[in-house]
Amino acid sequence: MKDLQNSVSYKRSLLIGTLLGDATSRRTTKTKVEYAIVHSLKQADFVEWKAHELSRLYGKKLTVRYDYERQRVSFSLYQGGRGRLIHEWFHRNSKKAVTDKIRFMDHPIGLSMLLCDDGSVRKRKKYHKDGTVYYLKPSITIATHCYDLASVDNLLCHIEQLCGARGYLNPERRWRVGELKEYNRVNFNSENSQKLWEYIRLWIPRIPSMISKFAFAIERLGIDE
Repeated sequence: MKDLQNSVSYKRSLLIGTLLGDATSRRTTKTKVEYAIVHSLKQADFVEWKAHELSRLYGKKLTVRYDYERQRVSFSLYQGGRGRLIHEWFHRNSKKAVTDKIRFMDHPIGLSMLLCDDGSVRKRKKYHKDGTVYYLKPSITIATHCYDLASVDNLLCHIEQLCGARGYLNPERRWRVGELKEYNRVNFNSENSQKLWEYIRLWIPRIPSMISKFAFAIERLGIDE
């Protein structure tokens, strides 16, 4: 596993998955790009984990900043070369997009980062006729709200190619400033959620915030070999 954590595929996929999740990127010069990683204080351990991994892989000292007033934790990574290319690959008209370059996210760590950022596990409660409670098998969703339909289609196709998990688009409608807007959300049924989980489970960071986030999937589907 250590060899896989030092591979080119791991390094590239980690940065792509982080960008496709909650990170943002912007050009600072013609040859340099800033990747900004920001999370709430509740996920400070995840920010520290990302900073440690990216520092290890890119050979740079990264400083994690704690902003208690805004209740957030952040750091920035400045990159040229392939890091600049990744920014260009996944932006269209100054917005993040999932392009055909998604094929370069070919290590499970990439999809793991996307799920850690924007994924969730549904725990659906049901009742037997006698009134006792039971829960359906876990189902995974990904909040792809910031992406257009073409991007979501590209992501769904790539996930299916990676691990055979077939997801589907579930439009979500929300009121924003007095206007009803529709957003794209990806869902996987229980069978396909299990395929997806099997693909990424070994690459979920073993830190409290992620163990808590995926607790139901861990309980029902396991996390270790």
